[in-house]
Amino acid sequence: MTKKQRVLCHKIATLSNLLIMELDEMKPTAEIGVNMHQKAKEFIGALEPFIEASFDSEQIRSGTYLIDLCHKVDTVIRKNYEQITD
Repeated sequence: MTKKQRVLCHKIATLSNLLIMELDEMKPTAEIGVNMHQKAKEFIGALEPFIEASFDSEQIRSGTYLIDLCHKVDTVIRKNYEQITD
């Protein structure tokens, strides 16, 4: 696997994790939100074997790498957030 492919795997894992975390935070009750939350969990489950095969899964599982990436994305959004009024 090339470096570019490994980086893409990291992005997919991070974005999937962010999706689950944010949907958990929102605690969706509307049917569309609940459905999206369930689909995201299924998507993560389907991705796990692919991600584990792509890079050292023990390092990811035992470390805070994905959570750290998600927190960094959250920080960038919070610091740069501007309400769109259009």
